[in-house]
Amino acid sequence: MKEKIADMKKDYEAIEKVAPEIKQFSFTKFCWARMTASSRIFGLKINKKKTDAFVPLADMLNHRRPKQTSWSFHEDIKSFVIEAKDTIERGEQLYDSYGKKCNSRFFLNYGFIADGNDGNEVLVKVPYDKDDPLYQKKKQFLEEDLLIKTFRIVANYEEKIVL
Repeated sequence: MKEKIADMKKDYEAIEKVAPEIKQFSFTKFCWARMTASSRIFGLKINKKKTDAFVPLADMLNHRRPKQTSWSFHEDIKSFVIEAKDTIERGEQLYDSYGKKCNSRFFLNYGFIADGNDGNEVLVKVPYDKDDPLYQKKKQFLEEDLLIKTFRIVANYEEKIVL
């Protein structure tokens, strides 16, 4: 949560530089508006150009993996379209996949957690000692200032992913 708040603070300050009138809204109200709108934003291509679209109601489908639907912008009808990948019987619930994400992201961004989530992550923070004789070489090799290096390790040990 601290990282999310820090990111939103940076965004608020960046907007403030180009649109000072945002100051009429508190940071708390900005966060509320941002989180309310962000779940309704879909990344897609329009005219072969990557963009984001604000699509109210499209986020009303619940999450399930694997995905049951796919969504895209259809150039021929100039519309955002959600299509079923398979036959869905009348009266069945429709699902979309919000992707493979950690429950912390699901909770912060969408307000739910997924039982049995295989996308959960563990954050491992490795502090660096500035008195380490190899500190400068490590800093040069990694091309960044080293205070703490954070790794996201997928909780499912069978995955070969470290971010």
